[in-house]
Amino acid sequence: MIPKYIEQFKQADTEIRSAFSASHPDGYKEILTEVVKHLEGLDHKRVHEIDDGNYQGTLVYVIGETGYQPSEYVTARVSYGSCSACDTFESIRNYTDDAPSQKQVNNYMTLALHMVESMWPIDGSIA
Repeated sequence: MIPKYIEQFKQADTEIRSAFSASHPDGYKEILTEVVKHLEGLDHKRVHEIDDGNYQGTLVYVIGETGYQPSEYVTARVSYGSCSACDTFESIRNYTDDAPSQKQVNNYMTLALHMVESMWPIDGSIA
């Protein structure tokens, strides 16, 4: 966990919540990318997803710092399942065409916080 990112996430609560209220995210990567937009020093265009699972597994994200040819990276991870009973995102999304409800937005925020809490510097230098 990187405490400064938790604090920055909390400070950007209104902006992130607004994005999740406007429309449902497409998945875990879109949730994390929205959050990274508000984390100092990380580039939201450099959120790379590794998925070696099939119907279930763990998504690993590698996020590069801002600037030309980053040398610092952080990771984040989230486990996923194959259905709405065992997958957090699918459970929240519920695949309706309706705008996100307040409950769904709150749940997206909780999921996003857990993803930020899972962040870890690759070499220990970002702290």
